Amino acid sequence: MSSEELKLAESVVYDAATREVVVALRDGSRHAWPVRLLEMVQSEADAWLPLARVTDEQLAKVEVYGGGQYILWDELGQVFKVSDLLAGVYGREEWMKKLMAMTQ
Repeated sequence: MSSEELKLAESVVYDAATREVVVALRDGSRHAWPVRLLEMVQSEADAWLPLARVTDEQLAKVEVYGGGQYILWDELGQVFKVSDLLAGVYGREEWMKKLMAMTQ
């Protein structure tokens, strides 16, 4: 197995107690991200609007997609690339700037 294949998702779960999405990779490592960091949006005309009132039940319906390259919330229409998450990229550039400003 190549090093790229080892960085693919093997499983994903949503932990409602911590409000984190937890991804287990093929290399055996586990990684967790608070859902609040992930840019979950929907396209409306000329704008991207945050999803309103996402429930724990909806977040629990996360799955591995694309042979382990992505995690998917099909019901919510949200897809995140595992390699982006591992690199600390949680959304569009505008979202990332907003996150960075909040931590300073």
